[in-house]
Amino acid sequence: MMRFAALAVLLFAAVLSACGGGSATRYEVTVNFDTSVTQADLEEAGDILRAYDEDVDFVIMESFPPIGRAVLETDAPDFCATIEGELEAKTYVREVSCGEWEEPDASESPDAPVQSDN
Repeated sequence: MMRFAALAVLLFAAVLSACGGGSATRYEVTVNFDTSVTQADLEEAGDILRAYDEDVDFVIMESFPPIGRAVLETDAPDFCATIEGELEAKTYVREVSCGEWEEPDASESPDAPVQSDN
């Protein structure tokens, strides 16, 4: 019975480790594309981000040149330096910024109640 309990604990630890064990960090990545970017390039940039978080939602702002933004979770070491280097190596990318994602302040939301001193 003791061997079964030890095996169960080891199996549970392995599953947690494989799932990231909750140690993943959230990052915000912004990609400024240049004027040569194509739809295929936008999809490639999204695929690069999905390699780190398969559920990432890479939103492309409809400006020209476009800007892409994603918030993703990964436990990859030195993620920001890695992703900035990987994306900036693409000829269609002008600049990439990356940093730990911070929860927005609810009081700054456009839906927050307006307060007045009048």
